[in-house]
Amino acid sequence: MRLLLALSAAALMALASPAQAIEKIPPEAKAVEIITQFLNAARIEDEGKRLQAVLPLLHKSMKSADGKDLPPNVKRYSYKKACDGAKFYQVPAKIFEVHKGNTVTVGFKETAEKGRTDKYFVEKKAGIAGRPAPLHVFFPADGGAPTLINIGSL
Repeated sequence: MRLLLALSAAALMALASPAQAIEKIPPEAKAVEIITQFLNAARIEDEGKRLQAVLPLLHKSMKSADGKDLPPNVKRYSYKKACDGAKFYQVPAKIFEVHKGNTVTVGFKETAEKGRTDKYFVEKKAGIAGRPAPLHVFFPADGGAPTLINIGSL
């Protein structure tokens, strides 16, 4: 009986708050350029040079406190996955579609910044199986340069 009541309540809540539709927008040139730069940087063989090329493209919340490195968890997981997978994607970046994000605050304390995060779905090279991967591009509310905020999907 409790299960039935819980399921009924969940069904009513789902009906009361319809899911938001995804708004698809055209890609912005600045975002495509930063994604292309990232794909090129992630393919650099020398680990030190690769990191130095990638750091300016990432949002400050993804960097160490001094901005000269990545925190161990970022470096070990999303950065490593992105660098390993970059070879499967077209350069210059070819964007399949863009999902417009909402205005949010990313980061915490000194790295907190308000802006919009859009999902840019990047196409793979011809002959490589799989769906386009989303990279999240952050556009600061103050009009500053976009940066990447989530790279681990490549």
